[in-house]
Amino acid sequence: MGLTIKEIIKLVDHLEMKLIAGEAGTDNEVTWTHVVDSDTISAFLQGKELVFTTGIGLNKDLPLIELVKDVHRDGASGIVINIGPYIDAIGQDVLDFADEKGFPVFEVPWHVHMAEIMRIICYEITRQQQNVIEITAALNNAFLCPMQEDLYVPTLMRKGYMPDGSYSVVMLDFYASHGEVSQDRHDTLVSQLSGHIRVNYKRILLCTQDKTIYLVVNNYSVEEKRQVLKEIFVRICSWLRKSEFVIMTAGSDNISLSNIHKSYEQSVMMSKLAISGIIPGEIIDNKSKLLFYTDIGVYRILLSLKDKDVMEEYVRETVYPLLEYDKIHGTDLSGELQCYIRHDCSLQDTADELMVHRNTINYKINKAADILNMDLTRLSNRFEVAMGFLVNKMLNL
Repeated sequence: MGLTIKEIIKLVDHLEMKLIAGEAGTDNEVTWTHVVDSDTISAFLQGKELVFTTGIGLNKDLPLIELVKDVHRDGASGIVINIGPYIDAIGQDVLDFADEKGFPVFEVPWHVHMAEIMRIICYEITRQQQNVIEITAALNNAFLCPMQEDLYVPTLMRKGYMPDGSYSVVMLDFYASHGEVSQDRHDTLVSQLSGHIRVNYKRILLCTQDKTIYLVVNNYSVEEKRQVLKEIFVRICSWLRKSEFVIMTAGSDNISLSNIHKSYEQSVMMSKLAISGIIPGEIIDNKSKLLFYTDIGVYRILLSLKDKDVMEEYVRETVYPLLEYDKIHGTDLSGELQCYIRHDCSLQDTADELMVHRNTINYKINKAADILNMDLTRLSNRFEVAMGFLVNKMLNL
């Protein structure tokens, strides 16, 4: 975790550090600072540093533009150039390169001590890192050990999050066409999201568990929360590559700190539901999905079910014969029946979705009715069957 260039600009605004090019890169993350006055030193960069240079090592073989290109190539997030005896002005070639690459370039007058700027930045990075560690530990304890309030309430209270506040948990998982995104890609997305939230929103905490991100939204009204999460969802989708997508699920609102685990558990189950298929109320952008607990209809009741034996019994008494028939015969009558029910029993709409003739659908629905020994023209029977499929889905999450 570090600071974005945008945050650093605000942090040292009083020290005459002026952004002169590369504004498109102000969301770049900075994890530390480094003084670089030669291409040899540039090779020691680990990535995401904000580089400072006085230009003392520049010469005809290493003009400023080459040093800027070197630190950019070696992963720096931006460069601060000290204007003085070694660099009297920053050339247009540097400005053009910075704007083209979205690589922030700053100038600082000679009378400003760069060491002071570096001290302020590094102190704030260290403070932010410690803050993230404390909040992550506290929230994970709140999610997983809710009865042990001493493990999370005191820490969160010190950060200004009161036990009687209103909380909601939001879960985010990133995927690529081959499965989960790589660890490096995940870390990049976490950094982008963390910086975006710190700069643009108040009272939203972020923590991670392995490759899952959790946001905790505090004291937002239902309408405010919905609007903010939609904004964040749109921004995240703009960062994703073509093969990537995000599943973002928001648990129930107005949960107290001691009950925050309930919103957490809901967001986890909703994420599994969203991966498994189409869910009522989901907001879709390409393959990415945003889902609110208040929008999922009957699934709100199903998420509260805890007795697995009762759920299995209900499946056996409703849709099990059809599921078993499909398994033995390699058919998908259960999927076709669910499509038929989803389309309010319209043969034509079902046929259009499945791209077959309506007579074929009529035959398959009658076949499914025979296997279930049910009259599917009756609304009560269709409701039981629909619930049976839903409960079976919940059992298989």
